[in-house]
Amino acid sequence: MLRRWLLALVVLSLAPLGLSLSSVAGSSGLGPTRYIVVLNQSADADAVAGRAGVLGATVNTLFSSLDTLVMSLTPRDVTRLRHDPRVAFVTPDRPVRLLAGSSDPAGSDGATASGVPTGVARIGAAPAINTDGANAAGPAHKAAVAILDTGVATRPDLNVAGGYDCAPASSGLLDGLFGGGGGGRGNKGGGDANAIPADNNGHGTHVAGIVADKGIAGVVGVSPGSPLYAVRVFGADGGGDISNVICGLNWVAENASALNIKVVNMSLGGEGTDDGKCGTTDDDAFHAAVCKVTAAGVTVVAAAGNDGGDLAKSTPAAYDEVLAVTAMADFDGLPGGLFSGTATCTEKEQDDTAATFSAYAVPGSADAEHTIAAPGVCITSTWNDGGVKSISGTSMASPHVAGLVARCIDAGPCAGMTPAQIIAKLRADAAARPADTGFLGDTHRPMDGKYFGNLADALGY
Repeated sequence: MLRRWLLALVVLSLAPLGLSLSSVAGSSGLGPTRYIVVLNQSADADAVAGRAGVLGATVNTLFSSLDTLVMSLTPRDVTRLRHDPRVAFVTPDRPVRLLAGSSDPAGSDGATASGVPTGVARIGAAPAINTDGANAAGPAHKAAVAILDTGVATRPDLNVAGGYDCAPASSGLLDGLFGGGGGGRGNKGGGDANAIPADNNGHGTHVAGIVADKGIAGVVGVSPGSPLYAVRVFGADGGGDISNVICGLNWVAENASALNIKVVNMSLGGEGTDDGKCGTTDDDAFHAAVCKVTAAGVTVVAAAGNDGGDLAKSTPAAYDEVLAVTAMADFDGLPGGLFSGTATCTEKEQDDTAATFSAYAVPGSADAEHTIAAPGVCITSTWNDGGVKSISGTSMASPHVAGLVARCIDAGPCAGMTPAQIIAKLRADAAARPADTGFLGDTHRPMDGKYFGNLADALGY
């Protein structure tokens, strides 16, 4: 299935950093010759790979925790594998790229008078925050969050416990390695959970700060000090493939138990739909990978998308197993729509309303049952240069909720729950917010044909 991947960061004149992924099939020279092969659970991956090798196919990578192989195949190889009873389905891999621009310095935008980012304050996370960073890291058993992104910068206000590199090599191609476990990419970080892949872009560090910044550098995250795992799935220039993201999910599935990874944040998305059967009927390898990560007890949080359309056409947000996060605008950290300032990043949005760029669910649809809202406009957070920047997008809304999941697990209300139960609890708590603390577009003041969900609420934990 051809997919066009878009990193969920909107391009606004007021926050001009534009991070997007788009299909460039064939531009790498491999094009449709590289395929993702998903095996039946009982299949022997080594045997399938061996058979493919005998036939002349190149086995690029084995993702053993997901029963998935990446192979370079001829059309004849594809036909043979599709008739192999050990193979569930075969689907083309597609190269992707990141279109990066620049972002505005944060300045006074995106933070309350106390310096707490408006998004963190707006979801009620600020009262429990120790903004001087003291004891912010908390106990060693804290639920960890995996950030599938461009990497995360190592800085004192982020508790980056380790990571893994699934980003493409500089050539943009897989290395032709065949290995088990962590993915066998052979890039930096390869398999070492203590090797932290650098963020040479900035987006991943910004997302990480929203989740768990300790508050040392003047901003703070939703769950200060939570352990973070930097799983790099895009290069500095935004290059990558669907298989890079699957590589990251494989690493999470393999290490979730040992590293106490309870949450995955994916501020990315692309065209696609949910077959309701974990990708088995529409040959969706990404969906299959998400389902296996969820089955491992990890809650997957994903950006809804920035095209202003129905999220049912955007994956992974459309997957029923995912907590999809829409974006709302807030400029003062307070309800009521009373902000009257003229900050540059507020020009095209209105205080306490659904963001104009945000995707949404259709009221009454299955997607409305796994959708929640969070601040996503003028969000100030950490940057890879050691400073902070303000950016807008559902990329920024998603980590607010990922941090909230970790916070809820650590505080106790979500401890021991399955991902589906956690999604239901966070949505129920959001719906319990008083009507006057929400936003235009939530269930109290709905917009015709658009369901953005209710604003996430951290006050209970």
